[in-house]
Amino acid sequence: MRIRVGVPQALMYYQYGPVLERFLTGLGAEVVLSGETSRQTLDCGSVLDEMCLPSKVCFGHVCYLQDKVDYLFLPRIISVSQGQYTCPKIIGMSDVLKHNVGKLPPLIDIHVNMRQKSWQLYQAIVSVGRLFGQGMAASLCAWVRAWQYRVRTQPQVLTLDGRPRVAVVGHPYILYDRQVSLDVLGRLDKLGIQVLTPEMVRPGEVNKAAATLEKRLFWSGGHTTAGAALALMLGNQPLNGIIFVTCFACGPDAFVGEIIRQQAQRLDIPCMQLSLDEHTAEAGVVTRLEAFTDMIKRRRRL
Repeated sequence: MRIRVGVPQALMYYQYGPVLERFLTGLGAEVVLSGETSRQTLDCGSVLDEMCLPSKVCFGHVCYLQDKVDYLFLPRIISVSQGQYTCPKIIGMSDVLKHNVGKLPPLIDIHVNMRQKSWQLYQAIVSVGRLFGQGMAASLCAWVRAWQYRVRTQPQVLTLDGRPRVAVVGHPYILYDRQVSLDVLGRLDKLGIQVLTPEMVRPGEVNKAAATLEKRLFWSGGHTTAGAALALMLGNQPLNGIIFVTCFACGPDAFVGEIIRQQAQRLDIPCMQLSLDEHTAEAGVVTRLEAFTDMIKRRRRL
């Protein structure tokens, strides 16, 4: 019988989920996903105080998985690029779970720290492989195959289709979680908007745009969000508006939002910020999206 490994569909899952799934499957594990976020997930995570909404969502996903799996796979992703860190709440999530979830299955919380040399990542990959009886070569091959899949499935930049183009920027675990974001991306599409997201901008373009800032952003998530927003606003194809989606009480996003607002103002691009938490009313978000899209459509006709 294969070992059942639970993967919460929260936080870094929206960037690396398919890679982790294929990596674990390649090692012989049976991967169990927690499923999409629901209202019940949010209610379960609301027991945490002083935590942002994405952290509460992760807690709810883990609670769903805790009695269904043999292990929980929750890597401690400290850094994904030189000179930067991920969010401290992401780094410390495994510790939060250990102290707040009763009867927690054993955690596979390998450290991923790209501020160090790349051999540290290889060591982490091999250590996971050993849990499933795999040697170094088999573990590294499973990782390479999983990463190649990610490269092949990266979103492509959309071509002009005649609809107004709006960039929607923010952390992937907010934008692509339909419960957390209240399906902002889907709602804009139904309103006749062509949506662009940070994942549609090549990493080189993100870094080039972010390099124009006076100081390099310390957090990798903020670096990507701000760099992608600047690249989309300064790109060759016209942009009719930009929406920054964030969660209430996110400190780094407060800086990123101001950077985006100032650049949009200089370029005369309509800009709106949506700040969400577990108490955000769906009707209010819908009203703001409808008003914003009506405004940019009127501007196009002038």
